[in-house]
Amino acid sequence: MRLVLRVAVALASAAVLTACTAQAPAPAPPGPTETITSVVTHTAPPPPITFRPAPATSAAPLPPGAPPPRGEVEKPCPYILSSQDQGPHSMADLEGDRIYRTTVITTTNPVGCRFYFWAPPFEATADILPQRFASATQAHNAMVLTALAASQATSQTNIVPGVDAVLYRTKFFGPDGATDWACAFAKGRLLVIVHTQQNDTSLNALNIAIQIAPKF
Repeated sequence: MRLVLRVAVALASAAVLTACTAQAPAPAPPGPTETITSVVTHTAPPPPITFRPAPATSAAPLPPGAPPPRGEVEKPCPYILSSQDQGPHSMADLEGDRIYRTTVITTTNPVGCRFYFWAPPFEATADILPQRFASATQAHNAMVLTALAASQATSQTNIVPGVDAVLYRTKFFGPDGATDWACAFAKGRLLVIVHTQQNDTSLNALNIAIQIAPKF
């Protein structure tokens, strides 16, 4: 019994000594490092709408012998023929009135055109007014705002491939008040407005827009 106890005590003492003198395990080697870069982006708010449609006004007549108004030069329109005598699909054909004088409007970018009736009161029967914007989105928005500022606006999609338009009533021939039909279309960065003196149908304005859209 004593022997057993002594052996047990000796084993216990050896175990304690071993525990006290054992070395701590070596630290694990460092693992691979990873760098994470976070990029924070801020979406800028859209720029404020600065376009305001010009007030609707009637075009003045151009009698024989009178000089064209300021900003107009008497010369052929680059987008469409004036009369049926010059060829098919002319302004006279599409608008429905004989044309006596044609002017190029130099105050627009690109230039515009205006067409005048052959008999008294020698009124403007139609015109084409282009305007260039910084982007296609701005041109499209300007088309919508132009129509909303008028009355009876109706949208027209794909008048030619990829080109949308809006028909609406506005002022053009003075005695008609604000009942004449116009067509505005957006093509790329351009807004193009076609006015007619027709107050009973919008088809003429639409057909003119369809005819000239490929020229822009």
